[in-house]
Amino acid sequence: MTGIALGAAGGRGGWRARLADPWTVLTLVALAVLAVFVAVPLAELVRQSVVGQESGTVGLENFQTFFGSRYFRRALMNSLTVAGLGTLFALLIGLPLALFFARFDFAGKRWLEIGVLMSMLSPPFVGAYAWILLFGRSGFVTLAARDLGINLPPIYGPVGIAIASAFALYPVVFLIMRGGFLRVDRSLEEAAAGLGRGPLATIFTVTLPLVVPAMATSALLVFLNIIADFGTPSILGEGERYPVLATLAYSLYLSEIGSETGMAATTSVVLVVISLSLVLVARVFSVRRTVTNDQGARAVARRLTGGAGLAAAVGATLVVVVANMPLIVVCVSSFLEVRGVVFQPAFTLANHARAIAVMGDALWNSLIFAGIALVAVIVAGTAIGYVVARRDGFLTRSLDLMVMVPYVVPGTVIGIGYASVFNGPPLFLTGTATVIVIVYAVRRLPYMVRSASSIVYQIDRGLEDASLNLGEPPMRGFRRVMVPLMRPGVLAGASIAWVEIFNELSSSIVLYTAGTRTLPIAAYQQSLGGDVGMAAAYATMLIAITAAALLVFTLLGGADRERGLTL
Repeated sequence: MTGIALGAAGGRGGWRARLADPWTVLTLVALAVLAVFVAVPLAELVRQSVVGQESGTVGLENFQTFFGSRYFRRALMNSLTVAGLGTLFALLIGLPLALFFARFDFAGKRWLEIGVLMSMLSPPFVGAYAWILLFGRSGFVTLAARDLGINLPPIYGPVGIAIASAFALYPVVFLIMRGGFLRVDRSLEEAAAGLGRGPLATIFTVTLPLVVPAMATSALLVFLNIIADFGTPSILGEGERYPVLATLAYSLYLSEIGSETGMAATTSVVLVVISLSLVLVARVFSVRRTVTNDQGARAVARRLTGGAGLAAAVGATLVVVVANMPLIVVCVSSFLEVRGVVFQPAFTLANHARAIAVMGDALWNSLIFAGIALVAVIVAGTAIGYVVARRDGFLTRSLDLMVMVPYVVPGTVIGIGYASVFNGPPLFLTGTATVIVIVYAVRRLPYMVRSASSIVYQIDRGLEDASLNLGEPPMRGFRRVMVPLMRPGVLAGASIAWVEIFNELSSSIVLYTAGTRTLPIAAYQQSLGGDVGMAAAYATMLIAITAAALLVFTLLGGADRERGLTL
């Protein structure tokens, strides 16, 4: 009995000591907040999905309806088809480009790298709208080809969605695969060449097998982004003509407002299951397929000069220009005169003037909501990233897992979950600016946490120990010692988070009201409504503001660029 009492007292004392630690308190608070704004909405969707839409009884009625309906199965297959095709196209664009940039150096390479990343400056639906301007029924290229007697196939449908998604997301493949190629031991390739294998054979039999984990990671990220995207299939799929799960969940939610949202919740759960299953499969694959590399002969880019250098620069420039053509077309067309749905070869500011006149508070809302969310993401992400990198244990692992859930779960699903949970007591947030800011911050927190934790791993623990030995309290030591050292990772994470937050559409399209409409929503509505001039003007504003913010982040991190801060 005495031993039990002592053990209980020791346990209570241990918990008191833990609660006296500010990092433990932070972990518990973060877990509580994420439980409310991540776990509870998802749990509510699961609950609604197992309550029969017709019978009201608990069971698998909704799932039987989903998989028994040809329409729902079609939407499921459409999602998998466009995600698979888009991932394949992104790999075909990004992988060769990454290998080329990793192996060779040539004039203008740095500017072309920035050009590759420019494709990520706008939301995917802007790219989709731009492809319609080029290859739509009244697109520039379509009309020019028709004048020559050539009838081009329409950009609408699965192939168009896949192409638009691939050109928007190939920079993800480029960034990850270039890093993988740079880590390949060149002595292995040289050995293969010494055994008589040609360059292509060496790439396919030696180089690519060594970067399979990086290839799988990039393919997974692209696939998850495409299957979760709402704007691109909504525009290029022409609504109900080519439904996918993300657009179907949204339309079902709208039709079920005021009643049980059973089928919207069921569709959302199917989306979540697909995403989580892919992540688990990738996790198992990465564990089984490991590649060791002692970095004995790190890849060094070979300088190309003369004709070879010129050909390399021209070829790479051509690929980058084609990839950025949607951005160029949108920006230029926003200054062209419009008659009906056809742009005329006359420059004007009328589109921007009309857009500003009917914009309302959309731009101001975007700047305020995104700014508040970014500050919250920077503060919370920096602290959580430090905890994840420096602490171990069940609480820390739980926090790390909970932070990453919103990255995997599609934005439309989170939006529907928020609308279902926060539409009454105890937290009535639906229709308010607060819920928009919260969903922005929760969805983009993973970027900051991963960026911050990755740089903490590179910082010597001895610096923190020295601070503690000098009598600095943990939080003050973190603020005075660690935060300045984490600055490159924080700025890099903030720049990525800003791009995603400011251009957010998938979740906010479910939650917005007339008073909380944002610029991406305004651009999406105009592109969907067919006002090509105003849609181009709004899209140009999105691109310009995003680019300006990234320039600011680049200037702020100028001295830290060598330590890892790049766009």
